[in-house]
Order: sequence, then C-alpha cells, then structure tokens
Amino acid sequence: MTHARADRQAPLYTAAYDLADWVLGHLKDRPDHLSADTCRLVLRLLDSIVLALKARDRLEALDEADRTLLQLRQRLRLAVPQTLLDERQALHGLERCDDIGRQLGGWLRRLEAAE
Repeated sequence: MTHARADRQAPLYTAAYDLADWVLGHLKDRPDHLSADTCRLVLRLLDSIVLALKARDRLEALDEADRTLLQLRQRLRLAVPQTLLDERQALHGLERCDDIGRQLGGWLRRLEAAE
C-alpha cells in the first residue's frame, strides 16, 4: 500500500508513519540510550497500529499502541533537558502524539461501544 493510499484509508496510520519518520530523522543516528529507546518506541507504535488495521487482535493492538504512545510522550519530554531536541521540536512531536492519541481514543471508544 502506498503512503498516499494509506492516507485515504487510515489517517491514524499516516499520522503514526509521519511521526515515526520525524522521530527517526531527528534521533536515529545518535548513540545515546534515550534516542535509541525513543526510536524503538515509535516503531513499536507504528507496528501496533498496522496490526490493528489488519484486524489481528485489534483491541489488544490498540491497547498496546495506547501504552506505547504514553511512553513515547515521556521520552520526547525527556529529550529536551537531555538536549536531544529543542523545545520547539519536542512540542512538534508531542502535538503529533496528541493527534494520534485522539484518533486512538476514538477508535477504542467505537470498539468498546460495539461490544
């Protein structure tokens, strides 16, 4: 599936993909533990969303994405005092996390209401 096609079919996937691309672009080549952990978390978030979209244990995958998003937010906040990101960059990443969180929350509420 192309990125443009995914955008029409699943805005949550596109938002997570774009966040992963942004985080990796800023942190992937850094040798510190916090950068590596943040990159690992953003990839795990994207993986969880992909699994949820494929309907493989959808609720479990969405719960995993939600937990991972909480951890990712913390890492992005920590990146500022560790001088890995400046405040503007961290705010940008956190705003993207908020958008993903709203989409995840809406999907989880719809699934829970359907049960």
